[in-house]
Amino acid sequence: MLTETDNKGEIVNNLAASIGEQRRSYLYEPDAISQYQYLHVFRQKPHTIAEEKLMFAVLTDAIECFQRYAGATDAKSRNLYNDAAGWISSLDMASPFSFENICETLRLNPGYLRLGLMQWRNKRVHRKPGSKRLREPLRYQYRVRHRRVGLYERSEQT
Repeated sequence: MLTETDNKGEIVNNLAASIGEQRRSYLYEPDAISQYQYLHVFRQKPHTIAEEKLMFAVLTDAIECFQRYAGATDAKSRNLYNDAAGWISSLDMASPFSFENICETLRLNPGYLRLGLMQWRNKRVHRKPGSKRLREPLRYQYRVRHRRVGLYERSEQT
């Protein structure tokens, strides 16, 4: 009887030892991932990200000039509007910073964006004077974060 109990204990110990060896051997085996999977996770950022940021800044500036100076009366503001409107309406594909190329690079539909801006302009032209603007310009976040007088300070002053 003692030999059977010792034998069972020895089998259990051998089984536990073999499981421990299997676990340790997994640590030293190569991972079963492909080169594509590795590069997809650990690849360097492409160098085109900076150019895309610049293109987005150019597009944002043009849209802001188009919207801000649409009803301008002075010559300088009117020239800024005309430059932005001409650039947006241009179908030029030769320049890397043309409206068409920037929209394609940023994966935007240039015709759809152009149509939306023209509809915005037509609504603005036919708007009654003195009506309120429902939406702030694109850079309204800067003004909200950097107010000179906070909400609580304003209520204390009154």
